Amino acid sequence: MLIDDKTAFIIGTGPSLNKIDISKLKDQKTITFNRAYVAFEDWGFDPTYYLAIDGNDIRSLYKDINNLILNSNIEKFFLLRVEDNHLHKPIHFQDEDYRGNDELYVKSDKLVQLQAIIGNGNGPMLSDTNEDGNTISTPIITNAGFMGLKMLYHLGYRKIFLCGMDARYTDDKDYRNVLVDGKSYKASSDEDINHFRNDYFGKDVFFGKPNQEEIIHIWKTFMTGVKPKYYPDLEIYSCSENSNLNPFMEYIDFNTLF
Repeated sequence: MLIDDKTAFIIGTGPSLNKIDISKLKDQKTITFNRAYVAFEDWGFDPTYYLAIDGNDIRSLYKDINNLILNSNIEKFFLLRVEDNHLHKPIHFQDEDYRGNDELYVKSDKLVQLQAIIGNGNGPMLSDTNEDGNTISTPIITNAGFMGLKMLYHLGYRKIFLCGMDARYTDDKDYRNVLVDGKSYKASSDEDINHFRNDYFGKDVFFGKPNQEEIIHIWKTFMTGVKPKYYPDLEIYSCSENSNLNPFMEYIDFNTLF
């Protein structure tokens, strides 16, 4: 299959990511999420783009994210504008370092803040961008992979491959995390069974409660209803073995692309 200048890869964080040689994406356009940066050195490259949309994740990782903004080769950061930090306790912030305001990010031309607006985030993906290009107003869907798709479309990519996008989560008594407030978890150990590394959401990191059925519904609705109507020019393929999303899109063996 032809890989051209309108092709991009979404690097998810599911266990199936370990079944591909991700180093083959070094020279491709890529986007990844949240704490995937723990593996950048092993991958041998920084992705082209980075996105984080969960306030729980962002508060737990914001110093690391700022370090990436200042020191990595990532070209663009799409980060949720988090406006409720003052409502959270210091324990929710990385190193329990509460800054006393809602401004978490360093200033940079690389930073694009996503301003959440009310709307059908599973509908048309074109979002309003301010004149400086550093704010995008958009409905926020609670799945980083889908929001990554929206940003890639916004940037002009029309052929998207999903890698490590399993949409498969264990969330039961064997999931060794502490439920904090009904919506978020705090990792109790480096035993993350839902992602490609055990330390992905490492010990003491806060993160949003996974919702497998909601994620499947988001993608099914988009692929079977929204995409055919609004985006006939958009090609989406799964390279994620045994993903719960594969019934809604063509599966392609990653190795056949290279």
